[in-house]
Amino acid sequence: MSKIKYGSQTYPWQMNIKKFHGQVPHMVDVLIQAGFTGMEAEICMLEDYYTDWKKLKELLDEKHVAFAALAIHDDWLLPQETDAERARADTAIEFLKHFPTAKLALCHVAADPVREHNLYEKQVNQMKCISAIARRAAEEGIVSVYHPNSGPNSVFRYESDYHIMFDTLYSTGIGYAPDVGHMLNAGIDPLKIIKEHRDIVRHVHFKDIDENHVFRTMGTGIGDFKSIVDFLKETDYQGWIMTEDESPDAVLDSDGVILEDGKFMQSIR
Repeated sequence: MSKIKYGSQTYPWQMNIKKFHGQVPHMVDVLIQAGFTGMEAEICMLEDYYTDWKKLKELLDEKHVAFAALAIHDDWLLPQETDAERARADTAIEFLKHFPTAKLALCHVAADPVREHNLYEKQVNQMKCISAIARRAAEEGIVSVYHPNSGPNSVFRYESDYHIMFDTLYSTGIGYAPDVGHMLNAGIDPLKIIKEHRDIVRHVHFKDIDENHVFRTMGTGIGDFKSIVDFLKETDYQGWIMTEDESPDAVLDSDGVILEDGKFMQSIR
C-alpha cells in the first residue's frame, strides 16, 4: 500500500489574497473536503496563525490535518544572507520547531530584472545562502528542501541551470522539491528529472500547464501526473505531494479549484 501523502498548498487562495489571507480555518475545511490531509502554507496567508503557532496547531490537530511545509521566499543574491533575509529565515525556523515533521521549503524570488546578468554569480550566491539556512534548520531537526521555479528571472529556470543546484543539494544533504508545472513551463521533462534525482526527492509540487504556458487546473493541461505518481509509488516515496494550483481559475473561484484538484488527485492515486 502506498505511503504517499497528499495535500494542498495555500497558493490558490493567495491568488485571491484580499479575500482569503488569514482565513486558515476556511482553507483547512476546503482542503479536507477536497480529500487532502495536509497543508503547505505561504507565510502571507497565515497572518496571526504564523505569529501564534499554538493557534495553528490547535486548529490542525482538531481537524486532523498535518502541517506539511512552510514556504519561504527571498532573493538571496549576495554571498551571504542580508540581515533581513536571515531574520525571515530564522523566524521560519523558530516557527517550524513546533511542527517537527514539516519541511522548510526554500523558494527563490528574483529581484534582478535581467536573468542573464551575472547569472553564474547569482546561482552560486543563492546556493550559499540556501546552504546556510538549511544548516541552521538542521540544527533544530528541520528538513529543508529547495524548490526551483520557472519565473522569467529565476536563476534555476532551465535544465541547463540545474547542475549547480544539484551539486549543492547533493553535497549538503538539502532535499529537492520538484515542481512539475514549473519544469513543464521551462521545457523540462519532469519524470526524467525526478527519476534521475529520486534519492534526494523529499517533497513534490504538482501544478498543471497547457501548451501555451498558461497554468491550468489539475488534469486540464499537458502534465502526465499519473506516471509520476506511479513511479513514486514504485520507489516507495513516503513524502507529500502537494497540489499548488496557479491557474487563472483560482482568481475567480479558489475553493472550486481546490475541490477540482482534489477530484483529479483521487483519480490518479
